[in-house]
Amino acid sequence: MQFESRTGKVIIDDKKCPKCKSYACVKACSLYGTALYRINLTRKKPEFIYNEDDLKRLCTECLGCEQECYLRGRKAITIQLPMPDLQTFTKHSR
Repeated sequence: MQFESRTGKVIIDDKKCPKCKSYACVKACSLYGTALYRINLTRKKPEFIYNEDDLKRLCTECLGCEQECYLRGRKAITIQLPMPDLQTFTKHSR
């Protein structure tokens, strides 16, 4: 499952989620973001509360869900944010 955020994309490998005991992504999004997820207890997976247009508008790209899933969950979330000037910056900073 995935959705487009304002400038990037949030990707969740939800095959990893049923074994998760922490639901860290949902907790993080409610603490640091805008509570975009809830847990479907039947499927033991997060599910989006909003439609794609609302997800794109509401996601603050705080990276909380990715960070908490990595630290306390199953490493199932990847947030892709383009950084077009990164190569130019790293070239000049050496």
